[in-house]
Amino acid sequence: MKVIINSITYEGLPGETLMELAKRHNVNIPNLCHKDGIEGQGRCRLCMVEVKEGKKTKVVSSCVYPIRDGLEVVTDSEKIINMRKNIILLLLLKTPNNEYIKSLAEEYGVKAPIRYIDVDDKENCILCGLCVKACERIGTSAISLVNRGTTKKVSTP
Repeated sequence: MKVIINSITYEGLPGETLMELAKRHNVNIPNLCHKDGIEGQGRCRLCMVEVKEGKKTKVVSSCVYPIRDGLEVVTDSEKIINMRKNIILLLLLKTPNNEYIKSLAEEYGVKAPIRYIDVDDKENCILCGLCVKACERIGTSAISLVNRGTTKKVSTP
């Protein structure tokens, strides 16, 4: 399968996601909720890319989007960069002391907000669900994401 990422053609493997293909070929797509060995969940939305299939263009989460022959992908368009900046700003509001989020903010030129959402200074969780997925994978399911909106948290089921 041939997939074009940022005007360069790559050979994809059956069952591979855009994130996996990009990672295998050292194409940087920032992400928070994708780790090798655990399938992507598309929760953090930082890995958004633009995909062109035929005449249509859409924005997708690369960690869950399966590759197809002839797919054209742009990882760094102005639209995608602006989306990432907004996501980073929201994450920075929630976890102002998270070192990785702060490094992403610096990389993307996102300024730290003057006011933060009511957060615990020690809070670093971005609620990506990776710990929940890992727990499920080893067969314990001891934790899950509970509640919605601003009260969402990791807790016991």
